[in-house]
Amino acid sequence: MKKKTIKQMALTAAGCAAILGISAAGVPVHAMASVQAPAPAAVNMKTGVPAAKGVKVQEKTLKSANGNLKAHIQVPQLSGMLDRRYQDEMNDIILSHAQKDLANWEKNAADAAAKAKSAHLEYRPYELYMTYSLKSDGTGTPAGIISLVVTTEGFAGGTSMPRIDTYNVKNAAAAERVTLSDLLGDDYKAKLDADILAQMKKDPDKYFLEDYKGTFEEQTFYIENGELVVVFPKYSIGPGYIGSPEFRFDLKGKTGLKTKPEAARKLDLKKTAKYKNAHGIEMVALRDAAGQLGYELQWNPSAKTAELRKGAQFTRVTVGQNAYFFAKTAPKALNAAPVLQQNKLYVPLQFVSDILQAEIQR
Repeated sequence: MKKKTIKQMALTAAGCAAILGISAAGVPVHAMASVQAPAPAAVNMKTGVPAAKGVKVQEKTLKSANGNLKAHIQVPQLSGMLDRRYQDEMNDIILSHAQKDLANWEKNAADAAAKAKSAHLEYRPYELYMTYSLKSDGTGTPAGIISLVVTTEGFAGGTSMPRIDTYNVKNAAAAERVTLSDLLGDDYKAKLDADILAQMKKDPDKYFLEDYKGTFEEQTFYIENGELVVVFPKYSIGPGYIGSPEFRFDLKGKTGLKTKPEAARKLDLKKTAKYKNAHGIEMVALRDAAGQLGYELQWNPSAKTAELRKGAQFTRVTVGQNAYFFAKTAPKALNAAPVLQQNKLYVPLQFVSDILQAEIQR
């Protein structure tokens, strides 16, 4: 039985800001060149809805001004999605993650250089790489799925732990993040886990069979040429020389993307705590609204701020501040500021319709 030298590390997909590993080994080279912006989308004359075309990638390059770090960062920015707002939000998240990674590595490199100097040791600059690959441009896939893989890897000696982030999105007028349950059904896990284990057993010397615990909720995957490709972190189920293990499954004719219930885009006021303030303005409980509309809500009691996230969508509200925004849009005032009432945070109903752009159902 093989001895494991590195413990399993769990990583999440879709833009997770995990700590990067370090290595002196080779570097990923599967970057994609930038391309021209697409022409305006055609319109389906029967439905009046823009017809999906293949999305494109435009590239932003980040460099380090710190001589202690060599940075080679290629940031993908999508263009041509039908849902331009979702596209802008996702591009902003990808760029923000890259900028944070660069800042963290610049700091770590500067600290290491200072320590080496004080110890009269030679310092070799750290290196940081970010590459990407557009696996599916939204054409020729179930429900027009866009699939983008972003790989980030840092080098400072020792072994590496690349971070692989995947972005799988339904290219529609109202874009949605695609999950494994959307593709394969709610009961997919048992069969998928068994199929992956069966592939591993065909080459048992290549994997740590005893470490395989199956897929997890935020499993990394992408779509390519009609195939589902499930990705595991390096070292998690096999030795480092095999890299990040991948397992492929044919999707052609075997799956269809589920349509999320329309209720997820509507707020049912009958199921929401609400009241009218002294000026007659309808106020609704933010946590109730977030739950109905599929947003995750995090409350910061010290700052009296609530953050809402759903996929690439993001907003933040602060008690007493009449300034609302969504993603990269400029803040704007509504008819009331957020308030706390009986340990609940309330926002004006206008926030739901104007900022979250959800339908109000009375």
